[in-house]
Amino acid sequence: MTDIERLLAIEEIKRVKAKYFHGVDHQDWEEWRRDVFTSDVSMMMPDAMKEPVVGFNAILAWVKPLMKGAISIHHGHMPDIEILSDTTAKGMWAMEDQIFWPDASATGRTYLHGWGHYHETYERTPAGWRIKTCRLSRLRIETR
Repeated sequence: MTDIERLLAIEEIKRVKAKYFHGVDHQDWEEWRRDVFTSDVSMMMPDAMKEPVVGFNAILAWVKPLMKGAISIHHGHMPDIEILSDTTAKGMWAMEDQIFWPDASATGRTYLHGWGHYHETYERTPAGWRIKTCRLSRLRIETR
């Protein structure tokens, strides 16, 4: 891979992560399916689950009820993306999110403000770069 190809791959991965944030904040789950994840993606959020959720459909079954009626704001900053091969990469993103739920029925809380890092791997598929694994490590959470 040339330096230009590497830089283009990094920019394509940044766009995938932007679509991740847009998709969750707008609850556009079809954007996630079409543009963000591999079908066999693995997601781990230790503060919200005990074991990773594996497979896009399983992630959607977990996240849709959790986010129903919520307003969320997700920000990703300072990506550190390393291209490992023509078809694989890894990255880390500093993150901040705020989620407002209309009531506490889905989560036991009405507000969450968090800071931390996304640790991800990426795979280049025929449709482009996609998130293959995603683990969120939080540094701080404020809730009510």
